[in-house]
Amino acid sequence: MADQAFPDALPAQYRLHWYVLERVLGQGGFGITYLARDTNLDQLVAIKEYLPVEVATRRADATVCARTGEQNERFTGGLEKFIREARTLARFDHPNIVRVHSVFEANGTAYMVMRFEEGETLAALLERRQALPEPDLMRLLLPILDGLELVHNAGFIHRDIKPDNIHIRSDGSPVLLDFGSARHALGQSRTLTILVAPGYAPFEQYYSGGESQGPWTDIYGLAATCYRAIVGRPPLDAITRSKGILGSTKEVLLPAAVAGSGRYSERLLKAVDHALSFAESERPQTVAAWRAELLGKQPAARSEERRGAAARVPKGSRTPLLWAAGGAGAAIAVAALLRWIPAPLAPKAAPADSAAAPAPDAKEESQRLALLEQKVAEDRKELLEKLQQSEAARKRLEEERSAAKAPRKAPPVASAPPRAPASPPAVPPVEPAAKPAPASAPASVPAAPTDAELLGRADQELARGNDAKAVETLRPLAARGNTRAMMRLGDLYSTGRGIERSDELALGMYSEASERGDSDAQLHLGDMYAKGQGVPQNNFLAYVWYSAAARSGNAAAKAGQERVAALLQSVEIQQATKLADRFARAAKDR
Repeated sequence: MADQAFPDALPAQYRLHWYVLERVLGQGGFGITYLARDTNLDQLVAIKEYLPVEVATRRADATVCARTGEQNERFTGGLEKFIREARTLARFDHPNIVRVHSVFEANGTAYMVMRFEEGETLAALLERRQALPEPDLMRLLLPILDGLELVHNAGFIHRDIKPDNIHIRSDGSPVLLDFGSARHALGQSRTLTILVAPGYAPFEQYYSGGESQGPWTDIYGLAATCYRAIVGRPPLDAITRSKGILGSTKEVLLPAAVAGSGRYSERLLKAVDHALSFAESERPQTVAAWRAELLGKQPAARSEERRGAAARVPKGSRTPLLWAAGGAGAAIAVAALLRWIPAPLAPKAAPADSAAAPAPDAKEESQRLALLEQKVAEDRKELLEKLQQSEAARKRLEEERSAAKAPRKAPPVASAPPRAPASPPAVPPVEPAAKPAPASAPASVPAAPTDAELLGRADQELARGNDAKAVETLRPLAARGNTRAMMRLGDLYSTGRGIERSDELALGMYSEASERGDSDAQLHLGDMYAKGQGVPQNNFLAYVWYSAAARSGNAAAKAGQERVAALLQSVEIQQATKLADRFARAAKDR
């Protein structure tokens, strides 16, 4: 029987070759990890199944396939990278790097067999303790650096270092898990939240296909993990930081040297801040250089270490940028999209020991929610302005087309002036004036159709296939604030029926109706944010609108809410739920 908490997982006691699955250990955006028994050697192993939820699904016969034909290329590309990743990791035999025993293909996908380690993740430990004293942190950090250096020297990059991917064995030793090659292979889309861990991913991972990524990318992730262990929350995500830096304003990240002052050594705090530099060229370029800073040794010259690190990155990994031909162009492209992506909120848990950061008060929490709510409102306002501009441009274009198609009038033909009549024309007899109707029986004026009647007419026109006529009826209704008309217009914009297709204008209609509390519009808006349709993909806002729609009992919204929740951190889910509550209250007050 399948685990109800993991509906995409294979059932317990399912057999893969000589491995028998016992239970699910966890699921992420790119795969499911099972605890299994190797019946051949009679020992427990961990098996990771390649199942990227964004592009793949499981069939009833347990096989895995791409969701659509268009996504098949991305699915197979990620599958090939997943297998190559397993084969590469199998070459490493280091106590602090996950040990891969084998990889095999079955059920239309692939499975990576790894050594099973008893213990817990660093994320779980930090959830309990909030922060770690410096000796404990260094006991975890230095062994991970040793293993990571081995990986980098082989020309391989982790790309997803965060507390969830650092496992702490029962004896206290750390092991680095879940390398991100398959994730990197699936990066040829606009989906960002699923590809990077907000707070732990540097800016180059939001726009670079590999050319700007290197050891310095992993060093940023490890420094962000240290920051979490020092401050009690992750650093601000790189997108939020870029808003200040690209806008030529000050850095918005609170330095570790300030947050951890007096509780940690100055040497450690400076090394963490150096590794969290926004620009990749400003960070330590190799593990050896950063280790030297952490231990108080003289780091290597930055230009020399950059050349050495770049030489170790294989040319095959330097793939083109996602959204532009070069690094500068890509940065500009991403900067243009920044206003669409609200910053994921960092956890602010209360400290459990002297090394933890102070807990926020209710006022700070309220301010954070208010800022996020204001950001959503600004995005909506900007979208509606674009909608109005587009509508005005469309009307001008239709007028120009109508003028071009109108037949030209022939010029008048000159003719001789008429002759004066010989005698005056007869005056027509004057008709007697009609008697006015009695005052008691005034002429009846037909009543103007109600919004419900107009909506019914529009539905009839849609049923007959007269989409353009339905659009003419729906537009004034939507302008008066009728949410049902907005919904139908949004559907027409998204399909191009009777009107020019536009995901952006559909988004504008759904947004307006959602703000007014329409649950169907909220479901559509959640789908658009989840898929990146008409707007950069954003799982946080998808969860907000799915949550708002689910309040009305919408089963599809509830399913979307659960699906997106698996891709978010618990603190993001909490903040999204609070924001959905605010939207619900605002809709009732309208």
